Amino acid sequence: MQETLKLLTCGSVDDGKSTLIGRFLFETGQLYADQLKALGDPLENGELPFANLLDGLEAERSQGITIDVAWRFAEAGSRHLIIADTPGHEQYTRNMVTGASHCDLAIILVDARKGIIRQTRRHSFLCHLLGIRQFVVAVNKMDAVDYDEATFKAIEADYYKLAERMPGANIKVLPVSALKGENLAKLSEKMPWYHGPSLLGALEDASVSRPSVDGVRLPVQSIIRPNQDFRGFAGTLFAGTVQAGDTLYHWPSGNHALVQSVWRSGSEVELIEAGDAVAVQLDREIDISRGDWLTNSPVTGARTWKGWLVWLNDQGHQPGKRYRIKAASRWTWGKVANVSGQLNVDNWTISDDAELKTNAIGQVTLQLEEAQALDIYQQSRHTGSLILVDPDTQQTVAAFMAEEAVADTAEQRPAVSQAEKELNAYIRRHYPHWQAIDVSDWS
Repeated sequence: MQETLKLLTCGSVDDGKSTLIGRFLFETGQLYADQLKALGDPLENGELPFANLLDGLEAERSQGITIDVAWRFAEAGSRHLIIADTPGHEQYTRNMVTGASHCDLAIILVDARKGIIRQTRRHSFLCHLLGIRQFVVAVNKMDAVDYDEATFKAIEADYYKLAERMPGANIKVLPVSALKGENLAKLSEKMPWYHGPSLLGALEDASVSRPSVDGVRLPVQSIIRPNQDFRGFAGTLFAGTVQAGDTLYHWPSGNHALVQSVWRSGSEVELIEAGDAVAVQLDREIDISRGDWLTNSPVTGARTWKGWLVWLNDQGHQPGKRYRIKAASRWTWGKVANVSGQLNVDNWTISDDAELKTNAIGQVTLQLEEAQALDIYQQSRHTGSLILVDPDTQQTVAAFMAEEAVADTAEQRPAVSQAEKELNAYIRRHYPHWQAIDVSDWS
């Protein structure tokens, strides 16, 4: 089975992110004739406007900037690539964060004429915060500086100094010209002084990220019951492997059972692995609902979690407001109980500002009305994160990355009525496609 590497391009406005991807697809022979025809007339310098392959919105083409996240599929040797072209403008940081949260590798573009700038630092740290550990720093527009080695070396040294604050980062710095196609699919003859890999070579050598959490993680998305003889629990296996005969534990009940069979793509198989969309049949009946977990060892949930919160909404956070919380496929309610500080991504320091506005990144304490099992985000993105949804607008307003569970105390326990607990439990059990509802104001 071919591996799939997910990556994104990021950097400042006009650094050439969309052009880099478009030209890379062209240089590696991955554009169809109709795509080339759709590019239209050449630019003033005779080059085709490859950025138009990614900038599909009219507003993007008219302004010459990327606004939304554009996804493209490609190949690099024997592996699949899923490429996210993300915005460079600070106003669209939330779009960039959304793209980065799915990726294994970040291509950081740096304009050779400008060197390391504010957005280089911002995007590098955000990618690192979001769990990315592989960085390809593409020093672009080398044609504009006559392919000067000294210019490249100075930027390379500056970035490695910057990366001293990014523990565990694996970094490759490449000189490229996206517009001219230099050093993308093969090493450029115009930069004989460079002896590292081309962009294609760097992507071929990159590794696909795997969760480092110890154990099986299978949040249940649905219960499959095609007949009286089969009851399967379906979802994406985010960590570990499972086969018949294994013991799985159910969270939150703590009950366990043996695996009778495992299924992938509608067929019974011997083994399922992390990343597979699967179904598991157990050897005995356990009351399992959508949003519950199946693991190979008992896990403990908590009502209170500390971690990083990225505020995504135009309307700032309203202290004390209750939000709908979604972790994997499980819904509950909660609020931001405390903001201990905000991250200044320009100098990577923590301020004591407790007001969360658009694109703010805060260190927060999140208080839930029901216990939720989470992993530490840096060990497993999918089971270490959750989102906050405004119940009034139904918009996703924030993304949370867990760092630490806080032991529950009597004072921290929210006042949730017994009626709400029983109704939401009933809904999850009998109507798994519904979401938990707020009945705290019912009489």
